[in-house]
Amino acid sequence: MAIIGVVAALTIPAVITKVTQDQYVVGLKKAYNTLKSVQREAEQENGPVSNWNWTLGVTDSFNNYFKPHFDILKDCGAVTDNGCFHGLNETKDISGNVSAAHWDTIGWYKFITSDGIAYAYATTSATPDASYPAIFSVDVNGKKGPNMIGRDIFQFNVFKKAGLKPFGVLADHDENIKITTDELNAASGYGCNSKGGEGWYCAAKVLAEGAMNY
Repeated sequence: MAIIGVVAALTIPAVITKVTQDQYVVGLKKAYNTLKSVQREAEQENGPVSNWNWTLGVTDSFNNYFKPHFDILKDCGAVTDNGCFHGLNETKDISGNVSAAHWDTIGWYKFITSDGIAYAYATTSATPDASYPAIFSVDVNGKKGPNMIGRDIFQFNVFKKAGLKPFGVLADHDENIKITTDELNAASGYGCNSKGGEGWYCAAKVLAEGAMNY
């Protein structure tokens, strides 16, 4: 019995971790499919993303293009409000460091959909020619922990030409520059590596591999 207890103590936490990570992967895929569907429906009404009016503010652009196509359970709007998304200093990067993410500021439109996924939307520039003029951050299990980039928190960029893409597919504000595997896995910067990376590129890595291989 003692041996069985030792084995269980060693294996059960690993099994629980794997199950939890699988749930995060499912949530990420669901959020991605939702966002792609929303973009598709919005383009049917308003034409291609490249022709949208990106000089609109956060609230106006969200209400005009995206909001009608989400199944929103709770709408917190673009105010300083933790009712939909966790706030400043409540987020860690994949290396365990406190992240400087500013979702609790007025510049983000926050809401929760009927499946429990939390979204934070922002426009990135008032310049109409911005390569990706909008972004969506998602927390696949709402405000529940661990509130960690690369685990339950991911980001998607809305490019003018390429449309919605997981963060890490394209970068440097240039839609023609593809991220390499080395960059995705880098142990620094945006890399999806718990040994020093912040985890922002994990959205692309997880969707490409279908698992959290890190």
